Amino acid sequence: MDDGRHNGGEAASQQWEHTRWNFLWLVTESSAFQIGMAWVDPSAVLPLFMGHLTKSTVLLGLAVVLLRFGWVVPQLVIALIVGHRARRAPFLRWGVFFGRIPLTLFVLYLWIAGLANPGLVLVGLLVSYAFIALGNGVVAVPLQDITAKSIPPWLRGRFFGTIVLATAIATFGVGYLVRGLLGPSGPGFPRDYTILFTMMALFLGLSTLGCGMAREPLRPVLAKPETLGSLVSAALHLVRRVPGFLSLVAVSIVGVGLALSMPFYMVYATERLSVPPEMAGIYIWAGMLGAAGFSMLWGYLNDRRGPRSVLRGGSLAITFPPVLALVLPALAEVAHLESALPYLFALVFMTGGATRGAFRMGLSNYLFELASDEERPRYIAIMNTLAVPGTLVPLLVGWGLNSIPFQTVFTLLAAAGTVTLGITLSMPNRKS
Repeated sequence: MDDGRHNGGEAASQQWEHTRWNFLWLVTESSAFQIGMAWVDPSAVLPLFMGHLTKSTVLLGLAVVLLRFGWVVPQLVIALIVGHRARRAPFLRWGVFFGRIPLTLFVLYLWIAGLANPGLVLVGLLVSYAFIALGNGVVAVPLQDITAKSIPPWLRGRFFGTIVLATAIATFGVGYLVRGLLGPSGPGFPRDYTILFTMMALFLGLSTLGCGMAREPLRPVLAKPETLGSLVSAALHLVRRVPGFLSLVAVSIVGVGLALSMPFYMVYATERLSVPPEMAGIYIWAGMLGAAGFSMLWGYLNDRRGPRSVLRGGSLAITFPPVLALVLPALAEVAHLESALPYLFALVFMTGGATRGAFRMGLSNYLFELASDEERPRYIAIMNTLAVPGTLVPLLVGWGLNSIPFQTVFTLLAAAGTVTLGITLSMPNRKS
């Protein structure tokens, strides 16, 4: 790995210290976290498990919202705390450690008591997810800051692409095991889901280790502690004066909100198309295949043409899941391929998987190009906080499905994806 590209020699190595080390451990951290979440995949497995506890699509939406909303909540506070501090790594390490303790306790409860009390299990699940999200929210600002300080712009596409590719390859095995555990030859309910949550906790533990191993380069910081008033002033300046920032927030709201709505396609598949539960493993494969297949493309576009091109590609890709969900059942009926529909429906999750790396890579790298070292923590926290309405999209979808047909909801999601693509077309390019 060339740490000195574009800047040359000793000066570049001083500017980008810890690049090799952090490339390894930050890829490990992020990949392990995503692999852990794949064991109870929010799009394919979590809806099935929650279906045993409740029939409420609103609660399913709430579980997904907690993962995103809880991630946003602490960020402004953390930005106020770390803005003038040279070292942000302690918040990275302790945030993930305490945020993941409730999941461990939840897993222990499942092994001891099972699902004897479904209501208590549902509460434990939601609390575990809320703490994971809150811990990740504490981590978000220092983690993105350390990433921006140690991974040069010309390696960031490769960096995020490697995370997606490593995650995808490992998750192929996860999908195979999930299919076996949930299938007729598996250990049966509820032991199958207990094993899945156990594996989730183990991989999140490896992710916690990755955070602990990260090394923090020292960069210029704010001269004095941030105040809430200065943070609000910075937010107004960003919205009014920085070209592309408001569009970036809009893309995050709509695009990420649509990506978080993927669990409802599994509900549609099982409830309306009679897809068997063990197909969840196939759909995990499909999502990871989409993520892996596009990860290198997103990385290439980012490093060659800038993060705006990645956001455009992701915004185009996010329109495909709702369109395919509408079209595939009709095509299968016309072509008399009803028996193949469960497998054809994997295309919905494949195209949805393609957006995972696109939005994460595009949003992060576009923001990194906007911010200086001193201002980066506030930029990260402000953007993610302003984008919080996007976290409510799954909750709105779940509420809408109580009274609106799936087909109507999918049509609205496709229209929203088209709007997101339109926003990216007007964004200025940002590329070092």
